[in-house]
Amino acid sequence: MFYGYPIPAPECATVRQQPAAAARRTGTVVIVPLPVTPIAAYLALLVWASVPFAPAEPLLLAAGSYAASGPLTLWIAIVAAAFGSFASDLAKYALGRVAGAALLRRLRRHRAGARAIAWIEARVLRSGPAVIAPSYFVPFGVVAATILCGAMRLPVRGVILASACGAALWSSVFLLLGYAGGALTGNPLIGLAVAVPAAAVVCLLVRRRTTDQAGPSESAPAGRVSAPGPR
Repeated sequence: MFYGYPIPAPECATVRQQPAAAARRTGTVVIVPLPVTPIAAYLALLVWASVPFAPAEPLLLAAGSYAASGPLTLWIAIVAAAFGSFASDLAKYALGRVAGAALLRRLRRHRAGARAIAWIEARVLRSGPAVIAPSYFVPFGVVAATILCGAMRLPVRGVILASACGAALWSSVFLLLGYAGGALTGNPLIGLAVAVPAAAVVCLLVRRRTTDQAGPSESAPAGRVSAPGPR
């Protein structure tokens, strides 16, 4: 009592203390802190997408799922991953012009690499550098395609166009799958767990469709296709 008037209890006393480890919520979206700064995440996408044989798809799915909850901007992530992969394609093309035959022999030692080369060789004479775009969804495909285009001395202009389209499509597909998982679940970690099997199904369907289209009559002699052609 203070001069006959009751003293109201402090507001903070009526507020239940939330556990420190509890996830913060905004509407139905769970805000899970990004492990790194956004700039570091974009740089990681750019660098990791440029490394040959590196499994960059899980990183793209994770970035897309985090973009759904706000820490990352979807279009910047797509551009970063696409640019890294595009730059890597041009480097592999240049390497193929110098030592393409030797690199392809080493790639054929792997079962998936041998299949990718066979799939690409069946199409490269018909489609030229355009084979690079669908090869993004074939295991070892884009590595074999860019090296093979370099070994055959195919025009760099066509390689640039096909690689740009393939890199943009590849990064968009996996980042959008992650984004959809994060948006549907409201949690970037659960969204990633949902997006991974969805991406596996998409890759399996694309791989089956592309490999089923290759018939025995489309196969080309490895030595003929892999040998450097005229400049």
